[in-house]
Amino acid sequence: IIALLVYTCTLAPTVTGEDSGELIGAAWTLGVPHPPGYPLWTLLAHAFTWLPFGNPAWRVNFFSAACGAGTVALLVLAALSLTRNRMAALAAALIFAFSRVFWEQALIAEVYTLNTLFITLLLLIGLRGFRAEAPSGLYAMALLAGLGTGVHNTLILLVPFWAILAWHQMS
Repeated sequence: IIALLVYTCTLAPTVTGEDSGELIGAAWTLGVPHPPGYPLWTLLAHAFTWLPFGNPAWRVNFFSAACGAGTVALLVLAALSLTRNRMAALAAALIFAFSRVFWEQALIAEVYTLNTLFITLLLLIGLRGFRAEAPSGLYAMALLAGLGTGVHNTLILLVPFWAILAWHQMS
């Protein structure tokens, strides 16, 4: 909630640099931005264009903020499962939330906060582990990894790591 409030208060009010204008236009019209096209990002960002407040650029920028805040929430859970210390987990997540690059990306229309949301969700599922008798976590991980490549193709680079983790957990 803290990250979402700060991101919303500091959100870019309109089109900014980088790929912002191109991505906002694609989200608004369900168009295709530059290759690889970011199909899942475009569909989800388009849903945010239906918000009843703000201009279309602000709405798509807010989508990045919401994804960034979601990433921070998942990081709290991941850090909590590693440390078992609420304050340490919250501090680690907030340090990440307000790191220069992540904060900048959470304020503009870009694909990176949704990409980190997928990566963090995959990390959390991996930390929770899998059981051979109930491999639903493994199935969820495979689904999310597949969907995540529709956000940004760099997620493909992590597939071998997730496969090794799943193999280790299942054996």
